[in-house]
Amino acid sequence: MRLPAVFLALAMGASAAVGTAEDARAAGRISLIRDSEIENTIHAFAAPLLRAADLDPTGLKIHLVKDASLNAFVTHGMNLFLHTGLLMRAEDPSEVVGVMAHEFGHIVGGHVILREQQIEATQRNLWLSYLAGAAAALATGRGDAFAGVALGVQSGMVENLMAFSRSEESQADQSATEFMDKVGISCAGLLKFMRILENQELLITARQDPYLRTHPLTRDRVAFIENHVKTAGISESGMPAAWRVAYARLRAKLFGFLESPARTLQRYPESDTGIPGRYGRAIALYRQADTDAAVKMIDGLLKDIPGDPYFLELKGQVLFEAGDVEDSIPPYRASVRASPHDAPLQLGLARALIARGGVADLKEAEKALEQALRDEPETPSYWKQLAIARGRGGEEATASYAMAEYALRTGRNAEARFHADKALQGLPAGSPARLRAEDIKAEAERLIDIAKKKK
Repeated sequence: MRLPAVFLALAMGASAAVGTAEDARAAGRISLIRDSEIENTIHAFAAPLLRAADLDPTGLKIHLVKDASLNAFVTHGMNLFLHTGLLMRAEDPSEVVGVMAHEFGHIVGGHVILREQQIEATQRNLWLSYLAGAAAALATGRGDAFAGVALGVQSGMVENLMAFSRSEESQADQSATEFMDKVGISCAGLLKFMRILENQELLITARQDPYLRTHPLTRDRVAFIENHVKTAGISESGMPAAWRVAYARLRAKLFGFLESPARTLQRYPESDTGIPGRYGRAIALYRQADTDAAVKMIDGLLKDIPGDPYFLELKGQVLFEAGDVEDSIPPYRASVRASPHDAPLQLGLARALIARGGVADLKEAEKALEQALRDEPETPSYWKQLAIARGRGGEEATASYAMAEYALRTGRNAEARFHADKALQGLPAGSPARLRAEDIKAEAERLIDIAKKKK
């Protein structure tokens, strides 16, 4: 049975709001990107807010959604999703900090769990409305009676769900002001963000950003924040200067990679000699395949900030993707030395080493990927690259084990079982890898059985 469009939209929003990053990506709802610099910058902004909220900053997981719209949301397990559109449109870090403080208010208030329960109840009631509609259609012989009852009940349920959301939005606003007051940051940025939403209220729904639709705005909410800014007595200059610098770099990087090179070069002209402007231009030049100019620009940045891991990473990437594998390895190595627990940097180095392909290179790549997996054990791409490095090094059993990990984490259950079987043929009895391969095989078989029963 097809669900009505309005409920389909509600259900998809619910799934994105309460699922995991892998769930959402697997369902094709969102496109996630990784960038150590951006993630670390957001973590730096979030840490004092989380401590003010009595939450553990190390538990926060940042997910960057490649989407030009204005949106942010939290899910179970302290997962924070930020749309790149939000980061690119917010001109000051205080706006993003305000949005994050609000989202952490949802975590502290238990709103994610409450919203999930409300959605589950809504779904149950929707199916009851279908049953009622079907009964009316049978009794009257009129199909339009079914549609009338179903849509009428549905409209009421959506309204109730949104009313519930208005209440939690106000509670999250209050929590946000408390967190920001504790860390000495003005709520003026949050107010500015709300003004952006307020300007969208007159637009037709299809043109509104998702944040406005999922975080209902009321005049009372705006008035509350407005009054708090006036009475709190916290200067707008209280934002750490380093945050503004880091945020300017973050935005330049996003513009460089996500906008067309022409637009980036227009936004950051040669007259802009600051670090962010040159950073954005370097990325635009790289994307125009002007490798020499891009490398020269990056070398200039490294002269100003020697050993910067992200400038080094970019230089390695530019050279590697231009086919200069040999010259890409030194900057990649230097980036890892500068920031050894940035797993994506380890991945960049490993890919270059695997491409060069010497025996020592493959061993070094293994070491880099094993470190990446110690820091981020659930990331599928690291397991895949580890399997490639081990396979090219002739380590067939451990390569098969790594491929089994990759396949299981990406929903390829039959492949996971196949590779786990291959690994079990060569892994030593009682070894941790063999025990894990046995677990992977059992789990893959269980999931395969479940899928068969559903057919």
